[in-house]
Amino acid sequence: MIDGLQHTEGDNECSVCEIDFSDDEGGMVGYIGIIPVAFCPTCYAGICDMVEQLYEKEWEGLTDKEFKYCIALKQPTAIAEEVEAKLKEKNGW
Repeated sequence: MIDGLQHTEGDNECSVCEIDFSDDEGGMVGYIGIIPVAFCPTCYAGICDMVEQLYEKEWEGLTDKEFKYCIALKQPTAIAEEVEAKLKEKNGW
């Protein structure tokens, strides 16, 4: 449970499905910006899966060589710009 800005051990209520879960079960308790959130293990796994699917889709259409080049840039904005440029070039946008 989140009390103010501190996480106190005990039961938590999932912000998605509203099920009660304990710290021992896993899950995630924290903040999105300043909003306190708690995710039970099932909802947390689902959120992680969605993020992974979005990540994989972002690279769809790039060759392995282009993907490795983009990752080597190591700057998130530079990577995004390069991926966008490569996809525009390939798709004639």
